[in-house]
Amino acid sequence: MRYWSEITKQFYDTEKACLEAEFQVKEEQNREKIRRERAEREAKEKQEKLAAERKTRAAEVEEARKAMVAAQKKYQEVLEAFVRDYKTYHFSSTSIEDVPVLFSTFFDWFK
Repeated sequence: MRYWSEITKQFYDTEKACLEAEFQVKEEQNREKIRRERAEREAKEKQEKLAAERKTRAAEVEEARKAMVAAQKKYQEVLEAFVRDYKTYHFSSTSIEDVPVLFSTFFDWFK
């Protein structure tokens, strides 16, 4: 008598051979499922880690921007007071780093 396996889609001479083949296929499917789940979990953890790092670095950028705005405000106040007292202020720039921050991304092309 021959035995047909719906899992392997093959005939086998003995029931034992049929069951062993099905068991091997199921084990392989389980290993593949576990590997796939592990890969998905690792990918998700990596995405979460990258998102957390991005959030942290975005907070650093925001703090630096706030400090820059405060420094520009202080500069503007001091400059206005100087101009009010002495009517003029002049400065010379010898470096592209002296260009205001607003234009720095534009001038990065020329560095």
